[in-house]
Amino acid sequence: MSGIVFGGYGVFGSQVARALVAEGTLLRIAGRDAARAADFASGLGGGHEGMAADVQDPASCARALEGMRVAVNCAGPFSAMSLALPEACLAAGVHYVDIADDRGWFARLRGLDGRFRERGLTAACGCSTLPGISGALALAAAERLPEVHRARITLFIGNRNPKGEAAVASAAAQLGRPFQAPQGTLTGFRGREVVPVPPPFGPRAVYDFDSPELDLFPELIGAREIRVKVGFESRFATAAFAALAHLGPDAGLRMARASAPLARRLSGLGHSGGYVLVELFADGARAAASMGGPEEGQRMASLPAAFVAQDLLDGAVTARGAVTAYEALGARALLERLVAAGFREALTP
Repeated sequence: MSGIVFGGYGVFGSQVARALVAEGTLLRIAGRDAARAADFASGLGGGHEGMAADVQDPASCARALEGMRVAVNCAGPFSAMSLALPEACLAAGVHYVDIADDRGWFARLRGLDGRFRERGLTAACGCSTLPGISGALALAAAERLPEVHRARITLFIGNRNPKGEAAVASAAAQLGRPFQAPQGTLTGFRGREVVPVPPPFGPRAVYDFDSPELDLFPELIGAREIRVKVGFESRFATAAFAALAHLGPDAGLRMARASAPLARRLSGLGHSGGYVLVELFADGARAAASMGGPEEGQRMASLPAAFVAQDLLDGAVTARGAVTAYEALGARALLERLVAAGFREALTP
């Protein structure tokens, strides 16, 4: 065994695990349900193993990390997670990778930067659509503008993507909740704008979302105003989330959880893909870059974590400390690997 995926039988963890196994990596699958972990590991083929582990329990993390070189955290929701697993990785001398898009978690993990550097280890955070792919796209788009004044980042999610409980809880927790952006206070799932999502979707309404780009992009591309947006292929779902945002965080979250069974019944319609779209603006000029497609959106979201984990196992990542996927792999290299995996990149002036 050389790699372990926590939450490895979940929606995103299973995608990461399959991508790593396709590269010939032997895996340990960890989760709170030992039987599910073992069953999923068995389905990956011979040599893989499953075990019970709790990312909130330091002793459980330490046991799971024995003999490992790289750990991938797909357990979520990250907003409520302790630093037990990264701390255990530091103690065990194991590289750490996660798929977090939670802004608070991202800041806490980056607070461990010095300790990971001292141990000669990498802690790669946000190796997913936000901020991993979005950051790479922003750097590609920024090459087409002499300077950047404003950035708009959109995550557009196809209706036929399976909705994991952690992902639903993470999105619903933002309903009506105020948060700080470089330009001032915004509110979760308010601030309606219509953006040009690439085909087959077309122009869609999207809403404000709290995400690590709000902290990363001022330094990354020099933007003074940043908005991160989220929208869904289902116009009903987008409108429902916007309406629930007016109820405030607590009531909106309760209503979102209550309506989750209906959302799952409607999830057989539409596409399983989606897009990450980054638009940069300055003095009337616009440059945009996108990545995605009509199908397999969750596979795309999982691939940056699999790429980083595999490159760490192969010794190809030299960056140490707390880094993003585009810092670990290189922005252009990350985008090229996603295109090679079947996803569409578009750059427009």
